[in-house]
Amino acid sequence: MVGLQELETSEKWVANGDKPCALYRMEIGDRIASKGVAIVKFNIEKVVTFLEKEDTLQKLNPDLLEKKTLHAVKDHFKVLYQQYKAVWPVSNRDFVSVSHLFRVNGKVYLGTKSVNYPYPEVKGVVRAEIFIGGYIIEKIDENTTRITYISDSDAKGSIPGMIKNTVTQKQGGIAATIGPVMEKEGY
Repeated sequence: MVGLQELETSEKWVANGDKPCALYRMEIGDRIASKGVAIVKFNIEKVVTFLEKEDTLQKLNPDLLEKKTLHAVKDHFKVLYQQYKAVWPVSNRDFVSVSHLFRVNGKVYLGTKSVNYPYPEVKGVVRAEIFIGGYIIEKIDENTTRITYISDSDAKGSIPGMIKNTVTQKQGGIAATIGPVMEKEGY
């Protein structure tokens, strides 16, 4: 997914805090993309294995209410359905996306973007759109890995600006949850 590589190296990222990890934001049209960068004390292949597990996302993001694989072609891609709990008074959001893992120049990219797939919309839930998102996993040394998480999405519908800004701030922080969850899981 070339878009993930382009966002990774863009010079338009602006620092947006350092807790729970290095956080950045970037305006893309009327959207705000987020990025978080964290260092974990795990081998890169262990990180990749952890992120590819079916139940990992639920462990990293407590707002994920439902996740299911709708279609998969082994070692190529997966079509996923995900529904997230929203902050009151906003309706829950869901996504139908395609996910693909690839390796370029020693980095591992686990990218995702929305896809037009025949999965019915859920009453009371707003279908959002992921323009590009995912993880960039880079070996620092044998037991240290840099994880960058990027999200550029449109939650659709009417969302107060304060809530959008709060969600954007939190989104990049997903990168910082990986190390602690891997420790808890015994990696």
